Parts: sequence; structure tokens; C-alpha cells
Amino acid sequence: MVKRRGEKLYSLVFRQIRAYILQNNLQPGDLLPTEQALVDMLGVSRNVLREAIKSMELLGMVSAQPGRGTMLKAFNLDFVFQNVIFAAAGEEDNAVAEMLDIRKRLELAYMRQAFETLEGEDVARIREIMEAIKQQWEEQRIFTEHDREFHMAIFSRIGNQSLTSMMNAIWDVDENFKTEEKFKHLDDTIIKHENIVRALEAGNEEAFYAAMMAHFASGKYSKKAKSFEEI
Repeated sequence: MVKRRGEKLYSLVFRQIRAYILQNNLQPGDLLPTEQALVDMLGVSRNVLREAIKSMELLGMVSAQPGRGTMLKAFNLDFVFQNVIFAAAGEEDNAVAEMLDIRKRLELAYMRQAFETLEGEDVARIREIMEAIKQQWEEQRIFTEHDREFHMAIFSRIGNQSLTSMMNAIWDVDENFKTEEKFKHLDDTIIKHENIVRALEAGNEEAFYAAMMAHFASGKYSKKAKSFEEI
């Protein structure tokens, strides 16, 4: 395996071990070769190997088993996306805005499939969440968790675990990097959410698409929404 330009040696070793796992069809619960065997096989120092193994542990790929060795863990998409997205969010000043842009593009890309797969009970659940959002708004409380629940419910029937994991990870970042800007247009946010729910309740596909587009029209709630009747 060729070392990439500027790549740290432990990163190359990480990729080599990952390739070994795939080539040998190792499964969760299987043990990696011993430290000495990996050092001999890869031709690196113990310190470099340990850095690579530590990176794999941080990503939830392996776990150290005292007296046994290093064991492969079951793949966890949520854990992987959370680590990758939080790492990216900490690297650049505009990273959080970029993550929110990814979320917007994901939701708009999957909105047609979401509409086609939602059932009556799902729409009823979305209405319940909407009423909880309104209640918190009337009490002048922030409704971040219900907001997440609202959006995740819309895409619940698609059955795409990667989509769900990525969206949840982005929500985690959003909730942990709160800014004043996020809370400036909550009344507008209520209108936009209500438009989405009414479109779903009416079974109006085009109104739903229009409401979703309006919700993400210009960044984070910076434009006033049209009322449902105007869409």
C-alpha cells in the first residue's frame, strides 16, 4: 500500500490494518494478529502501530481485551459519523455552517422518497411533535430536541441507516455549537414547520416540496416563510 503525500505513518498503518481485516474477512469478535505479528508484517515500530490501533479504538472499530488481544467490534455507523463530523467541526471556523448545509442538501435530496414512504400514523406523530414545538414556543422555550425529532420523523420510513446516522451526527454538532443567530427567527420557524405538517396532512406532494424548500430557502431561518395558503 502506497503512502499518500503528507500522510502520517500511523495513518498508513491504519489503512493497512483495515485492508487486512477486509482481505481476511474478519468478523466482530475476531482478534487481530498479536502486536509482534503486526509489527513484523507491516515493518513498523511498536509506537507507530499503537497509534494506529488507538485511532481504530477511538472510531469504535476495535477494543483492547486484556489477556486476549485486540478484538474487532461490530460496525457502528452512528459512532463513526459522530467522530468524523465532530472532528471536522473542530477544525475550521465555518465547519458548522458547512455541516448544516450538508443536512439541508440531504433532506431536500430525500424529501420525495420521504413523502412516498410516510404512512398515516407517521403524519399523526409529526403533528404531535409539531404541537409540542408550539407549546414550547408559547412558553418561550427553545425546542431544539423536538425540532430534531420532527425532521427525523419525516425521514423515518426511508430505512436508510447511513442517512439517519449522518443526520443525527449533524444535529449533535448543531446542538453543541449554539449561536445567537439560531434563535432570531423562531416565529418564522414555527410557520415553516406548520406548512410542512399541513402539506403532509393534506397529502399534497407539491405543497410538501414547496414547504421543505421554503424551510431551507436561505441558510438558517433567515427569510420569512409564506403561510400555508400562499404556497
